[in-house]
Amino acid sequence: MSAAGLIAAREALAAASLTSSYQGAISTDRTALVVGTSRGPVDEWLDFPELSRLHHGFGISTLAARLAEGVGHGNGPRLTFCGACASGLHALIHAAMLIEHGDADRALVVASESSLHPVFLQSFRRLGVLAPKGFRCRPFDVSRNGLLVSEAAAAITLERSEEPGKSAPGDIILDGRAFAGDAAHLTGFDPDGATIRRVLSEAIGGGPVDLIHAHGTGTVTNDAAEASAIDAALSDIAAAGERPSVYSHKGAIGHSLGASGLISVVLNVMMHRRGVVPGNAGLESPLPLARATLSRDAVSRTISRSIACAAGFGGATAAVSLRTR
Repeated sequence: MSAAGLIAAREALAAASLTSSYQGAISTDRTALVVGTSRGPVDEWLDFPELSRLHHGFGISTLAARLAEGVGHGNGPRLTFCGACASGLHALIHAAMLIEHGDADRALVVASESSLHPVFLQSFRRLGVLAPKGFRCRPFDVSRNGLLVSEAAAAITLERSEEPGKSAPGDIILDGRAFAGDAAHLTGFDPDGATIRRVLSEAIGGGPVDLIHAHGTGTVTNDAAEASAIDAALSDIAAAGERPSVYSHKGAIGHSLGASGLISVVLNVMMHRRGVVPGNAGLESPLPLARATLSRDAVSRTISRSIACAAGFGGATAAVSLRTR
């Protein structure tokens, strides 16, 4: 999946108008490359089944090496984060921390996943979390019955917002973040959603929010716990105007595991700029929410502040807040 990650990385550089002027900067030791993936370059190591995992050179960090070579990354910080389905958000959060702590001036953040292989699909099937054959993924629907696995990659560029000449009205600011570990169960949330509620509350920070891009995988227990956590996290915010929209992209494009959190961020940026929240694909009978809204249809609204969250097997949980400057 390093090819998809490289395509996404180059698109991110082009979108930021950095493909030429950025080239000199990306090769310096002040630019970080931060990668999130839950499995690494699966497509590469599966080509060598006869080799022991202890002897071949296709570890998790290989993906970052391939991307660095492809974009000309120099001697700056180069990190790979593996936090199951929260890998992409962990990469983004730690890229921001590198910049804030003065270890880098800018970062290219990439999340990439390639898991459509019988080995992984069968493992999910044995866990009982896949939607049955012939059924679609229905996040936050009362008839939801499992997730669908997909492959995807996403990338963004991140810079210090106060740097002169590097920000302007309409830019999207990363203005909040939180991450934690949920030790309740290997493959699921704490039934009362305590950890994801705390992470959401910390990312929201008590301020108004227009959109919560939920993890929303379509599984029976996790969607219910997350819906309760969203309501609880919003309980400290004074109700004013339109209730926040809740959206999950996984009914439309499936669950890309370690890439899904960064995909949520990219989609949030698009919603900030276009003023449209897509309808939740597959939603027919929404789970009840007291303080937010789930919609089957696209909603036109101003998105000034949004949240993206992700949670993974083993308890990795993260959320970030985005704000329009």
